[in-house]
Amino acid sequence: VQVNKNNEMLQWPIQPGTPCMELIRNASLIIWDEAPMANYAILVCVNKVCCLLMDHNAPFGGKVVVLLGNFCQTCPVIHGSSRTQIV
Repeated sequence: VQVNKNNEMLQWPIQPGTPCMELIRNASLIIWDEAPMANYAILVCVNKVCCLLMDHNAPFGGKVVVLLGNFCQTCPVIHGSSRTQIV
């Protein structure tokens, strides 16, 4: 899924009633590897789809989600700082 700042409203490519949707509905755990590398819009899209699919307003529709990745490789964000301060 290509994502940029102009298209943060993503469409879920999987149709209702398909085996893939049933797999997500029946899953008791979602494991997401390399989560720090994923675009925020994709995370929001998966959250909305899980909420709609499970008909539940809790985060990810109440599913347990484990986000994996090397969070040490993620750069810290310092709002209002200079490039020198960040680096």
